[in-house]
Amino acid sequence: MGPRYSSSGKERRQVRAALHAERPAVQVGKNGVDEALVSSAEQAIAAREAIKVKVGNSCPLEPAEVAEALSVELRAEVVEVKGGTILLWRPGEDDGGP
Repeated sequence: MGPRYSSSGKERRQVRAALHAERPAVQVGKNGVDEALVSSAEQAIAAREAIKVKVGNSCPLEPAEVAEALSVELRAEVVEVKGGTILLWRPGEDDGGP
């Protein structure tokens, strides 16, 4: 069974388009998903609502595992996992869209 999304396909497309040219806000390395990474990602997603995460070759986890762990920790939705790049989105309290 595939992932379940609370957002619409249109919203996910808007997030993907908005993050297309952006550089990754967070990079996951050999330490995997640790407290420092979660803290950094929390600050980034609080400021922008949507972030791009790059999973390096030295990471002991697969990108899908990193995406799942970060989505739970950040209370965010996984928009896309493509190669070593993850797009996460957490709508702000004032609106429901990107």
